Amino acid sequence: MMNCCCFTIKKKVKKDDSADAFDKNSSRVNIISTNDIGNSKEENPTDIQKEIPAVIDIASINERATKQKWNVSSKVRYQGIYSRRNLFYPLEAPSAQPILYFAGKLAILSYFSIKRQVFYTGHNKQITCMAIHPDSKIAATGDFGSPPTVHIWNIPYIERPDGKPADEVKNPYLILQLDKRFIQTVSMSFTRCGNWLLVLALNQSFQSEILCYEWKKGKETSCTFCHDDKVFNLIVNPFSRKEFVTLGVKYIRFWSLDNLLHPTDNIEKNQNLSVTHVSGAYLKSKTFASGTIKGDIYFWKNNLLSVVCNNIHKGPVTVISPLQNNNFLSGGRDGKIVYWNEQHQPINEYSMEGNPCIRAIDAGGLDGILWGWGDGIGRRASKSFKGINGFKNRNSICSNSFLHEITRSNSLLTVGSNTYSANANNNQSNNNNNNNTESFTEEPIDEQKFTDISYIIGCEDSSMYIFSQIDREPIRLTEGSYCSTDGYELWGLDTHPLNSNIFITAGDDGYVKVYNLERKELIRKKNYGIRLRSICYSPSGINIAVGTNEGSFFIINENLEIIISAIIDRRATIYDLAYSPNGKYLAVASHDNYIDIYEVESDMGYYQRFMSCRGHSSYVTHIDWDINSSMIRSNSANNELFYWSLITDPTKSVDPTSYRKVDWYSSKCILQWETKGIFGTKVVKNPVTQEDIEHFLSPCTVYCCDKVKINNDLQLLAVGDAFGNIYIYRFPAFSYDMQYQAFHAHGGPVANVKFAVNLKTLISVGATDGLVIQWNLDNV
Repeated sequence: MMNCCCFTIKKKVKKDDSADAFDKNSSRVNIISTNDIGNSKEENPTDIQKEIPAVIDIASINERATKQKWNVSSKVRYQGIYSRRNLFYPLEAPSAQPILYFAGKLAILSYFSIKRQVFYTGHNKQITCMAIHPDSKIAATGDFGSPPTVHIWNIPYIERPDGKPADEVKNPYLILQLDKRFIQTVSMSFTRCGNWLLVLALNQSFQSEILCYEWKKGKETSCTFCHDDKVFNLIVNPFSRKEFVTLGVKYIRFWSLDNLLHPTDNIEKNQNLSVTHVSGAYLKSKTFASGTIKGDIYFWKNNLLSVVCNNIHKGPVTVISPLQNNNFLSGGRDGKIVYWNEQHQPINEYSMEGNPCIRAIDAGGLDGILWGWGDGIGRRASKSFKGINGFKNRNSICSNSFLHEITRSNSLLTVGSNTYSANANNNQSNNNNNNNTESFTEEPIDEQKFTDISYIIGCEDSSMYIFSQIDREPIRLTEGSYCSTDGYELWGLDTHPLNSNIFITAGDDGYVKVYNLERKELIRKKNYGIRLRSICYSPSGINIAVGTNEGSFFIINENLEIIISAIIDRRATIYDLAYSPNGKYLAVASHDNYIDIYEVESDMGYYQRFMSCRGHSSYVTHIDWDINSSMIRSNSANNELFYWSLITDPTKSVDPTSYRKVDWYSSKCILQWETKGIFGTKVVKNPVTQEDIEHFLSPCTVYCCDKVKINNDLQLLAVGDAFGNIYIYRFPAFSYDMQYQAFHAHGGPVANVKFAVNLKTLISVGATDGLVIQWNLDNV
């Protein structure tokens, strides 16, 4: 019978620098002998029983940092949570038509017609709102933080592939920093004339205030109290230079901007303050339509309530979007889109696949401004750019031309090397009796179906669609993992061990999704109806092990079609799984503080547990195998480092320092001999503002790491932290003063990082924002 031994490194607590605590440690060496097995009264005879003290000394080695250049290559998907009005499709863009949205700390411009994405990376905190200037050449984004900031930047001039070189997003034209009493920008909008920027912000007392900026001068002209509770939206009147509406909890107000901000409605006449208004929009008839939390639609004329339509949606009306011909659309949490005619009557509805909450709908008119509503005011807006350099005028590209360009360029609505998306021709589900796997295959698209693109839809499950009224079937542009404020997160990630173009994710939404790196698209997905936490490929890539939040794990084939085995030996979350390099064993780390080791008979065979390693005093977070498939190292939530051996002779004394010389097959463990230098104070430089942001990294704020061997002289280590940053070190990272490169993109903790086997691509996933980002190494 194989024996198991472990060593644990317990760090001393130091207040100044937790990384220094790794220098001098006391250790416990746990060894089990064959005699102990016979006398054991525990349920599993191979559990650890005895402790032998040892002393460990770790030498510091200075290494030069990597000089390779990294850049973010693509952002997988639209982010459908945390915000409203976060998707824009301005028809009068300065060049090729972009779809603008934000995710994490990135503002994204997706030029689907030329297969490219452009990023604005100036924010240090998560972006929460966005606005587009009436001339479609300027965008503004606001973030979350104390104090929050508003960045005003150009929408870049992008030529077609056979044209002139493309511009990038330049340095921000202006950065507005709000007062320290504010903690978040909730909504913002440029006025109809384009001269003022209105910002709705939440203060530390969770009260809402409105700030008005003469943005070209960077001057705050007015600030007024708005509501003593949450306000969700600020919507400008396209028929007026100075009027706008705010919507919130048991609240709706109509405002005017003269020298000061002041309401223009009469509260006594509007007997509706017991209703929470969530969304709204002005229609071509100059009527204002608002959606409530109960699913009703209110119509307002001259700032007075005119008509109420009850029970249009089941649940909140999350978005109202006007159309050019006085029609409009309403979307709700029930996953339905309702089409309204010119008489403001609901005449049709469409239910999105899976009924996700509808977060944003945009028909390209910028709430009517780009359709000529209030044309006299619009001519004034065009004058607001006098004296601003760096913008080139381009003729508008109509929506039909944009759509035809998409359908001609590729039968897949993807952004070549710049985005991931689902196959857009049709999402056919191969639904047989017990098979609900969705595979996306390449088929030609009928252009006639897309001669009239009507609007773009963003859903809370992070999918994005374009919708044609002629065919009335949505075309999926992107798809991601569902993350929400009620605990749904994305943690599972692995790259294919043989195919450098394949990686896989698993999340709390129950989906296992397979992506193609080269084509930048989702190629396969399946919902298993249970929250998923971890995932890994077998060394051959034939099988996939998936861990759940309920203590079980199951084995599936690479096509996601067959469940080979399902095992329930624990009662809590499976945080990590790892196949041994020879493929004979599978190690499973659980919240029960155990590591279970299973023997694998064959790729299609039986999984038999033959060993349980006990010794950690908290749940096990990461596990690694050595290259000989005979040893395991593991980390726990309370910062323990254990080494486990399957073949150690228990009669021999083992020096823990000998494990420094072991060649490890992977490097998922945060605490190891080679990662001592990643802890301490780290600086992340903002590439746009050149601002230095300091973060203190401890074992509690570093969530993941991975290494890759570029050549015999160079190995790289990628580290993800709780602040959304990614660090690149030369491996091993022994020294505290090692140089590194740092990047920021995620809006929350980086749940996992993984190098592809092509050695030039790093994949990172965000736990709470659900983002999947591809990073490319330019000059290996």
